[in-house]
Amino acid sequence: MYKSKNQITKKVKYGKLKIYIIISILILALMFILVFKTNFFSIDEIIVKNNNEVSRDVIIAYSGIQLHNNIFKIKLSEITKKIEKNPYIKTAKVSRKLPNKIVIEVIERKRLAAIFYMGIYFIIDDEGYVLETKNKVKDVVVIEGFEINRFSEGEKIDLSGNEDLRKVLTLCSLIQKSNIDIKPKIYYNNGNINITIEDKLKVKFGNGENIDYKFKAFLSILKYLKSKDIYTGVIDISTNGYPVYRPFDE
Repeated sequence: MYKSKNQITKKVKYGKLKIYIIISILILALMFILVFKTNFFSIDEIIVKNNNEVSRDVIIAYSGIQLHNNIFKIKLSEITKKIEKNPYIKTAKVSRKLPNKIVIEVIERKRLAAIFYMGIYFIIDDEGYVLETKNKVKDVVVIEGFEINRFSEGEKIDLSGNEDLRKVLTLCSLIQKSNIDIKPKIYYNNGNINITIEDKLKVKFGNGENIDYKFKAFLSILKYLKSKDIYTGVIDISTNGYPVYRPFDE
């Protein structure tokens, strides 16, 4: 029976299509077996980057990732949320490194100061987020005088004088960046900010306005006093005028 050229062409195309479909099904089946039925995509390493405050083991524990699980069965967004529940973790980024590695990159919150209130030290960062609470602290600036209304680890602290706290935290950052070898204490009282060094030298910063300028003036005076072996007295830079130093007995 005679078949037209058009019929033959259609038959060839149909035959090719069937072959393509069969090959595609085979490829998908092989991919499914490779992904879900073999260990090729089984997690064998978790890489943690940029962590200094929080250990690798703690971050992995927060993530909930288990070695030897299939790399495609974990939800990256859920893992990220779990890691960011740690108060010291500001942000986290979780990614797959095929075929069998998970990479966790974090940006941490850094300890800046400790607010002392009712016998407890509230460790906070430069934004006022509570990182943890302790009964004792060292190597950190201690702040006294604020009344805490509410707190939760990993959240911003709520206290009386939130705007003044911002000024105090700026002062803490300046202290941290300076080369002062002894951590001073900061006292807040009715809007006024004072610091003491070893309970011997008192510095009055007033209401905290122009804190950068005042801190530079304080450092200059402190350097001069040390050159004269003077370690006690009062440095008054509470106004925008000239700073004043006087011994305690005056």
